[in-house]
Amino acid sequence: MINTESYIYSTLLDVKGFISPRRYIQGPNILQLLGRFVKIFGSRALAFADEDVTRIVRDVVAKSFYDYGIRYVWEIFRRECSWEEINRLKKIGESENVEMVIGFGGGKALDTAKAVGNLLEVPVVTVPTIASTDAPTSSISVIYTEPYPGEWVEDVFWPRNPDLVFVDTKIIANAGARFLSAGMGDASSKYFEGLATVQANKHNFVYIEYKPKPVEPLKALTIGLELGRITWKRLKTYGRAAFEAAKKSLVTPALEIIVETNILLSGLAFENTGVATAHAVEHGFTYIKRKYGVTPMHGELVAFGTIVELILEGRPMDIILDYMKWAHEVGLPINLNELGFKDIAEEDLWRVAQKASEAYIIKNEPFEVTPEMLFNAIKYADYIGTKFSQIFPREPYG
Repeated sequence: MINTESYIYSTLLDVKGFISPRRYIQGPNILQLLGRFVKIFGSRALAFADEDVTRIVRDVVAKSFYDYGIRYVWEIFRRECSWEEINRLKKIGESENVEMVIGFGGGKALDTAKAVGNLLEVPVVTVPTIASTDAPTSSISVIYTEPYPGEWVEDVFWPRNPDLVFVDTKIIANAGARFLSAGMGDASSKYFEGLATVQANKHNFVYIEYKPKPVEPLKALTIGLELGRITWKRLKTYGRAAFEAAKKSLVTPALEIIVETNILLSGLAFENTGVATAHAVEHGFTYIKRKYGVTPMHGELVAFGTIVELILEGRPMDIILDYMKWAHEVGLPINLNELGFKDIAEEDLWRVAQKASEAYIIKNEPFEVTPEMLFNAIKYADYIGTKFSQIFPREPYG
């Protein structure tokens, strides 16, 4: 086990930091109040969502904006968080002289909103319609190539987290259980990745300066790791109940707790400690998704990456199986077949391992990680995940 106490005392002389969104609001059927909450930022907004999300939210948002005197231009988001889309929306914001940027949808739309708002230097509001990642709270935009689904280009660190994160849990419940499950997969890695980063004595995602590039990262306050621990405890305690509620589109106390955990706690945990192998593996798989014609969600890949990380770090089998059992119960894929990568070629797995080993976050492990180590860990994770699913069958995934 990792001795966190030695970390606490060994870095007392280091500069530590903590970041978070300015405001977080959550509850069922609160979208009708959005105008009331954003009017503190001004009266002119650039709002955008993809076509599906637009059909879900636009009428309610239009009435709320009318009721509270918010003038807005509505754009259809083109699905990928790319520099092309960011610059397109930025130009619209400039021409309309907007005072805030509001993004609705999943991680890609909200990452785009953070980018556009920071470039325009106006407040950013994120309105997640799914709880599949912690993107709504973070200061990071993950940039991909066009067309969708693109390959990873870079992670951009903005000087500000969103000014308002606004979560309507009835919309989240209506979105379906798979999105909530994926969010739990993303959140579940944060404690283990945080432990690795702390043991390696590496920095978090808080920086002293951000322009033109982030420089001088800081170390984690002890609360960062505690947030990761609480995140994992909540997922194990309430995850199954929330997953079952989401299957029926019901807002229950368990679902409310898991939405808060997926979006807020997970976001605070990762930015204020760090991420490692689990997210590096997810990064590696983005390079072969298009070849295999599959689109596993970010959190689904992170969950599989967490199994890989536990193996790579030499965790006892009971810890690996405990994680795998939990993931299996909340609908997460635990092998390559369940992720959609059927009959994956060895050379493609090598490419995943190579790309994961090149990710900057892999250096947050307290030891050097080679492509061969990752390749073997991925193969072994797939092997035991397949055996587990054979012994404990469930309904077809997806």
